[in-house]
Amino acid sequence: MFGCETVSDWQVGSELLWRMEYEGKDFVAVKGNIVNIEPYKLLVYTVFDPNNPNMEDIPENYLTVTYSLKEENGQTILTVTQGDYNIVADGEKR
Repeated sequence: MFGCETVSDWQVGSELLWRMEYEGKDFVAVKGNIVNIEPYKLLVYTVFDPNNPNMEDIPENYLTVTYSLKEENGQTILTVTQGDYNIVADGEKR
């Protein structure tokens, strides 16, 4: 995400941070949690912008992102889905 480094131990339930240096300071651009991992098949995590002062940091405002891989006819198919913007605060803007 925008030149960030992802920081996590990649265990279900663990925090996932996107960190970067901004104006000489360590900065968390986005945060979330690991929801599910199946190596070589699935990664599900939540995301939230902690720097948006107009949005409360509550579970209802986190989006869920899913990456799934499957083999089809000898090829790998990647499917990415990202949350339901209709149910989170400022969904239309986000």
